[in-house]
Amino acid sequence: MEKTNLEQYAQLRTLLDSLEIGALRYYLDPQDPRLSQQHYDYLIKALKPIIDKIWDLTATSKKKPLADPCPEGMYWCNGCCIPYPCIGISLNN
Repeated sequence: MEKTNLEQYAQLRTLLDSLEIGALRYYLDPQDPRLSQQHYDYLIKALKPIIDKIWDLTATSKKKPLADPCPEGMYWCNGCCIPYPCIGISLNN
């Protein structure tokens, strides 16, 4: 196995940290609920294709498939693999 490029890892970690906090602020900061909804819609539309790509999920997987596509220790939740059990939320409005 090849050694991890630590510079690339640090850059990716930085980008992910910024994305996580920035996305939450982008959604939570607006005072107008309509703007929050627009921001939510934008984030879901922009992030879901990335999630599908990195977890090798199909764009049509809306419900849990017959075979759980998540690796051991991860949980299938509304078309995503997450590190904690699904709390019963839905990504569909």
